[in-house]
Amino acid sequence: MLVSTMTPEEVCREIKNDYTLFQERILEEGANAHRKFIKAILFPVMHQFSWMSPLGNKWCSILIVRYRNERKRPGIIPYLKYENLGMGIIYPKKIYSNISIIDFRPHFWKRYRERLLIPNGLDGLSFDEQIKHFFMNSGLFTIDFRKGSNKNHEGFVGYTKTGVFFGVVLEELDYLCVKTFVPVNMLFDGQVEQLNSADELRKKIMSHPDYFSGRGKLFHIMNNGFIYLDETNK
Repeated sequence: MLVSTMTPEEVCREIKNDYTLFQERILEEGANAHRKFIKAILFPVMHQFSWMSPLGNKWCSILIVRYRNERKRPGIIPYLKYENLGMGIIYPKKIYSNISIIDFRPHFWKRYRERLLIPNGLDGLSFDEQIKHFFMNSGLFTIDFRKGSNKNHEGFVGYTKTGVFFGVVLEELDYLCVKTFVPVNMLFDGQVEQLNSADELRKKIMSHPDYFSGRGKLFHIMNNGFIYLDETNK
């Protein structure tokens, strides 16, 4: 069972032991929700469920169809909540044959609430509702990795539709630790330009004819701006 005293190595090992079984449960729920998505008229449409793993971890997942042409391949947002001086979530994301562990730390959610939710009159949202709000409104993430000096780990900036998040990555574990959030109205001019560039990239990827059918695969951008789908990820 995931506890606050576990090291990143222990967290990654436990999550990867759980996740294969959870993926099977996600596929079952996706099949159960298929008719709900196909018959939908208004979007976005969501289907949520939870599952207790043999290791005692209570997993949650959001299946979401934001657009009509996404109905046959909904977005999948699996996460595991934990408590460590506040509430955080573990969000595993499979890339190729590896599972990347994205840890949205309690401080991230504190800043998300203070800087985005409260100013918009959403201070009464529960933690589950905050999670749903973030993933519903963030859009497709784009992440910019950069060499940093934060305890000798590589840093990164994640761009969403509502702002940016910052963190560090432990490359040897494929573990991304998301530490804080800054909304659009608090960004410096240079950061706004980068956010706009990321938004253009997001739109370009989502307009690719294979985007929805190729969910879970990687899209690469060339120096000339051309984007192609990596078909090696089966």
